[in-house]
Amino acid sequence: MAKNKYKRTANKSPRSFRRSIVNNTQPGSSILIVTEGDNTEPIYFDAIKKLFASRSIELVTHGAGRGDPKKLTETALELQQERRRKARKNELSISQLEDFEQIWIVFDTDVLKPKKRVEGIEYAKSNGIKVAFSEPCFEYWLLLHSSDAYTTAPMKKCDDVKPFLKQAYGWTGYDKNKAECKRLILPLVSKDNVRTAVQASRRVRKHHEEANTPLPANPSTNVDLLIETINEAVAIPNKFL
Repeated sequence: MAKNKYKRTANKSPRSFRRSIVNNTQPGSSILIVTEGDNTEPIYFDAIKKLFASRSIELVTHGAGRGDPKKLTETALELQQERRRKARKNELSISQLEDFEQIWIVFDTDVLKPKKRVEGIEYAKSNGIKVAFSEPCFEYWLLLHSSDAYTTAPMKKCDDVKPFLKQAYGWTGYDKNKAECKRLILPLVSKDNVRTAVQASRRVRKHHEEANTPLPANPSTNVDLLIETINEAVAIPNKFL
């Protein structure tokens, strides 16, 4: 990672105390994550941000569109343009980044028709947006945080993941309300558990590749790629993958 990649200007405006991106900033140093959900994913990634002790990650929830990657992409691009506009006008708060090297959208595939999924992912990629999706849903990624919960058993919809969550973590009556999500999800976000999930995701991908499973491979997730990107973006003492 480049030395002295960020600098502070020598004036007394709020902007002078905010991290500024300069020309030698390397990809992955500042990341915007736009999620479809309002509770599960934001609570998880906020905990991830704290786990990595990273100030280079911003989260935006976007409940509209039920995970449609095209709508999420459009929202992400609008956010980036608005951020750049505010940066030019010196309207950002001290904690806000002036721009983002990488933008990721996080969504489930069980709510999408195949055509919308394929077109949405292509639209995202054509606009330089990276995708982190889970089939059937983000809860499968959460399941993989347990070393004893690895499975490639078919899960047609998110409700099919719940029995596995109950077996792995004792979750009963899992509900996506904010208080319940915090109670259940936060204990999962430890360095050991995240390492386990990343390794399990790789193992699942390899399983589907060897089996020539048609896309979208069920179950599967590539949220590990986003976690690895965050790991690459943070300072060396905070890396753990």
